[in-house]
Amino acid sequence: MCFCQKDSIILPVASLNGFTNQCFMKWIQTLLIFLFFPIAAISQQLTLIAPLPDEINETSGLIFLNQRIITHNDSGGEPILYELDSISGNITRRVFISNAVNDDWEDICNDDEYIYIADIGNNRGSRTDLKVYRVSILDYFQTTNDTVSAEIIHFNYTDQTDFTATSYSTNFDAEAIISYNDSLYIFTKNWGNRKSNIYSLPKPIGTYQIHKIDSINTQGLVTGATYNPFSNCIMLLGYTYSEPFIIEITNFNNNQFSSGIMNRQLLQMPNDYSFQTEGITFINESQYYVTSEKSFSGSSGLFELDYQNTVNVGNREEKSTLIYPNPASNMIYIEYSNYAIAEIYDMQGRLLKTTTDTQISILDLTQGVYLIIIKNSKGDQVCSRKIVIN
Repeated sequence: MCFCQKDSIILPVASLNGFTNQCFMKWIQTLLIFLFFPIAAISQQLTLIAPLPDEINETSGLIFLNQRIITHNDSGGEPILYELDSISGNITRRVFISNAVNDDWEDICNDDEYIYIADIGNNRGSRTDLKVYRVSILDYFQTTNDTVSAEIIHFNYTDQTDFTATSYSTNFDAEAIISYNDSLYIFTKNWGNRKSNIYSLPKPIGTYQIHKIDSINTQGLVTGATYNPFSNCIMLLGYTYSEPFIIEITNFNNNQFSSGIMNRQLLQMPNDYSFQTEGITFINESQYYVTSEKSFSGSSGLFELDYQNTVNVGNREEKSTLIYPNPASNMIYIEYSNYAIAEIYDMQGRLLKTTTDTQISILDLTQGVYLIIIKNSKGDQVCSRKIVIN
């Protein structure tokens, strides 16, 4: 099966169907989840601004506030908000949250008064201490020692009754939050069914049992979100298998986001940068900043996306690439006019073969599932497929 780009999808949301060791395991789990799940979308090209410093190579959330790019690391990082230079990607400021712990910070958003830091990562489905830290914007910009304190919004999901730890299969993990009108909205990262459930969380300080108000078929794992007031749309960021995607939701009624129109497109990453996109924030009506976390698939980076500049990067190339037979026993054959190199990986992410041959012997590989990546003469990845060796 080839996970190649097809025609663009613009459909009502409700009509769509379905490194650290931790990051690496997430990648492997995602790979297996989407083994037989087709991807259909048109590509959007991300423009690299700069690689990110090692100190924030696990960037997880992103906002653009007062012309400053602000991000943070995810689980195990320091309780720090980092400001980034918009040209070099270098850290220009660090603001320490004195009374916070970074259990698993996964996203960040803001309104006119507060910055909201979502400590909502829950990939084992066992957390009972989910929370959002609320930081005054006035305090954030006026602190004299780059240290602020936060208020805390505590919550749990009313429909979660089982807290048994089960790695990467829960539907109560979450990595995306937005501020919209008078509430916060959490978009879950459902490992079990590849959907995203939506929960409304009040902004006042308190402890809440929150209810699912909506659900959408995102066809992938949602890792970031932003509400763009210039275009009145929601942008969801995520990835499937080995490709990131972005989803634009427009024309929704109030907070019933599934009543809107969803435009789902793949993202084309620059060479050598991780497909594990994590943070997104709007710049204006059509431009966005995006970050990716360092992973098996490449380095962390800061990118710009011009959403109106839709391109079909690699679309024609992927459709014209043939890799056969599949399943295979002895040989794999590649037919592609601009073929330069093939790489074969096992499901533990280890590179097993690199070849320029169009006829590849696989007699030295054991039975199982492998990933083959095809690159053209420019070094660009043009297609990736799962192959079964029997």
